[in-house]
Amino acid sequence: MPTLVYNPGEPDERCFPIGEASVTIGRAEDQGIYIPHKSLSRSHARIEPSEGRFVVVDLESKNGTLVNGVRVKRKEIRHGDTLTLGDLDLLFRNEDTRDSENPVSRTHDTQPQATRALLRSPIARLVGDPDLAGSQDPGTRAHGRLRILMEVAKLLPVSDDVDSLLQKTLDLVFQILDVDRGVILLIDEQTGELTPRVVKPAQPAHGDLPIYSENIVEYVLRKSVAALFADAVSDARLGSARSVVVQSIRASMCVPLKPRDDVIGVLYVDNLRAAHRFSEDDLDFLVAFASQVAVAIENARLYRRVELETVARMQLIMEAKLASLGAMVSGIAHELRNPLHFMMNFAEVSTGLTADLTEALRAQGPRLPADARADLDEMLVDLGENTRRINEHGRRASTIIQNMTQHARRTAGVREAADLNTVLAESVHLARKGPHGAGLEVTVVADYDPAIGPVEMVTHDMGRVFLNVIENAIDAMREKKRDQGPGYVPELRVRTIGRGGQVEVRIRDNGTGISKRIEERIFEPFFTTKPSGQGTGLGLSLSHEIVVLGHQGSMRVETIPGEFAEFVITLPKGAGVGSRR
Repeated sequence: MPTLVYNPGEPDERCFPIGEASVTIGRAEDQGIYIPHKSLSRSHARIEPSEGRFVVVDLESKNGTLVNGVRVKRKEIRHGDTLTLGDLDLLFRNEDTRDSENPVSRTHDTQPQATRALLRSPIARLVGDPDLAGSQDPGTRAHGRLRILMEVAKLLPVSDDVDSLLQKTLDLVFQILDVDRGVILLIDEQTGELTPRVVKPAQPAHGDLPIYSENIVEYVLRKSVAALFADAVSDARLGSARSVVVQSIRASMCVPLKPRDDVIGVLYVDNLRAAHRFSEDDLDFLVAFASQVAVAIENARLYRRVELETVARMQLIMEAKLASLGAMVSGIAHELRNPLHFMMNFAEVSTGLTADLTEALRAQGPRLPADARADLDEMLVDLGENTRRINEHGRRASTIIQNMTQHARRTAGVREAADLNTVLAESVHLARKGPHGAGLEVTVVADYDPAIGPVEMVTHDMGRVFLNVIENAIDAMREKKRDQGPGYVPELRVRTIGRGGQVEVRIRDNGTGISKRIEERIFEPFFTTKPSGQGTGLGLSLSHEIVVLGHQGSMRVETIPGEFAEFVITLPKGAGVGSRR
């Protein structure tokens, strides 16, 4: 008989039978199902039977009516669904609609379900409670697992880390069911192929065989149903499936992951020790559990898509701002270059004229009084020095204007998969053997992680970042060598480390280090500690922009003044927002 059950399996369990006529539920005494609870409306909801089906209708209740965590106005309910009225959870049981055939060969249609917020309970307590998961009574165990299912919803939070979510799912399944092997396969959103994402054997797997039956998975996908194979070897639906025989699969369950209308993957478990290790109640549990997991996976994918779209939008906005800034800087640079070039040209001409005048005065020297000749010589020396300084600072101003233009309007680069270790090693070689490293013998200690794989990046830009950081390190070590003499040995440590979906690059020198005051401003444009004429203060600023804005990474420095400075650059392995910037 169709029944609503409150607190199934508990001492205070209450059952409310549903007959063939419509019945209302509420806290008023005239309701067909009278539940005096303050969270219910006087007439909260109605159950309408029709030809073996049952529909719940919300009666404009104050706190709403939910089916499996989703608020509804009118919805058909099926055996195993959780009906939430106000603060009360009621399990809908309809034994009459369950298949009368042998349970070992029965299948279940999987309907979309959604997770909802419930009270948090430690999973160890839930699965370890002998009154719930460990009870030998099948009915009590099934009810206990349904209660676990309701609590587990809170343990699957929204996250963009799908693999961690899947691993947590298998861990929970292994704690609750008698499983030897488990695997979650997802349909790739780009290729449409079904691929294993997370696998978990109870014992280490041997050989190259997959740890799941391709026949069982194919059967479930083709029919879009959850299936129980209590005795897989003799199950007529599988025939003489080679994967079942070769892998010695005795019992198995497989459930589609179906958050809405489309299947996004399957959850597969099996037992290799004995047949009939899984029951109907186990399949009911796995169906409901997989429905929650499917919704959690879809939420994680949606979260990731929103995150990527947000990053892409921010990058487009930043590129628009940079384009506007670049146009403005180009205009300013153009207006400054003309008078600057005239100034530098006239300074060079003046230098030449000063030299010619000096020679002419030397030729007329005997005709001039000694005092006048000395004064003229002094003035000519000052004039020559002034024109030289005008020319020198004019060239520096020209360099600053050129770097400003480069800083505000970078040339677009193509992101492509590249070997980060190779790019970094080439930058080290260029910095050491090029003009910047001349005259300083540097010991290089390199530790490149070979397992990081390809990294999507603009190779030229990242090579420029590494080169800039290494050249700064060489300058710091050169300064310390000058101060401490032969006893000091310059050492550069370069290291790459794979960290999941990211790669970390560490470049460390044992030079002068960076003071706290300078560290706070080190990435500011035009801030430099180098002597006048030796730096523009745009190198690290541009490098920081390339890493953070151009590659959605991070760049920071760790230092102890007088001992070392270490730049830490973190990059995502994937482009995330497309292949161009």
